[in-house]
Amino acid sequence: MGSDVLILTIYFLVVIYVLYQMALSIENTLENKLRVELDRETLLGQVKMQLKQLPSPQRITAKVDQLEMKGIKFPPFLALKVTSHNDPDEQFLVMVDVGPTGKMPLAKSIKDLNINIQNTTSDAQVFIDWDKSSITSGKARRTQRVIRSGVPITGGLPRAQLLSVVNPGETFIAQVTGENCLGFDPESQTLKAKRSLVEMLDVAEYITDMMELNMKLGDIEDVAPTLAYGLRLMIGIRQITYQQQSQTTYLMLPFEFKAVLLEDEIAFPPLRWLLSRPRPASARDALSTLLLGRPRL
Repeated sequence: MGSDVLILTIYFLVVIYVLYQMALSIENTLENKLRVELDRETLLGQVKMQLKQLPSPQRITAKVDQLEMKGIKFPPFLALKVTSHNDPDEQFLVMVDVGPTGKMPLAKSIKDLNINIQNTTSDAQVFIDWDKSSITSGKARRTQRVIRSGVPITGGLPRAQLLSVVNPGETFIAQVTGENCLGFDPESQTLKAKRSLVEMLDVAEYITDMMELNMKLGDIEDVAPTLAYGLRLMIGIRQITYQQQSQTTYLMLPFEFKAVLLEDEIAFPPLRWLLSRPRPASARDALSTLLLGRPRL
């Protein structure tokens, strides 16, 4: 009986030692990440405020929606419900999606933002006014003029950009960046993003600095999400009528994307628990420190 207990004890110690060494090995490969999410409250609040000031606010309503398929949630988007001019009982959606969002490694650099606009209406056009739109990035929240990437050009940077039109039933997809990030591509004869719009590492460093500052001030609350980048997109919605007398409704859509720092961790719970224990000062105290949380007295 005594020999069985001894064997089990040795086996248990070997298992603990192997698991601990595995945890230390995996710890070296862990990498923190950022999670970037759309600021839904700011977007929806400001859009609704603009709609209340329109002569006929009931013709357009707004909400932030998110599709889900087989348990997988897609990024949220702005859904503008437009009442048909021809049939007041019919309503159609104009969906505006801006990205990227989600988990991102700290080494990631973003050169441009993606825009996807779907016009499912039957009698309304959507206009995009690029020159009245702006893009924001960096710790200093530097604001730049929005420029579409990949547009053919023969000279320098255009002083004015043509409006983009999304007709009923059409989908518009584009990439945009700040004018300071642009460079000329001689092969395609287009302006493309050559410099980074935002570096995720800079965003993470800013969050870390704020966390350290809070600790010095004795503030134990979590740091509020930090603006990683933002796009203020000016669009217009115009009903198509035979008299051509309808007016264009202009809306400034403030897409702001906030980032929080995520500490990477091991998925296997026993290894994660071992790494959360105090580190033993010596091999002699390894078992008592890992199991009891303190060295042997």
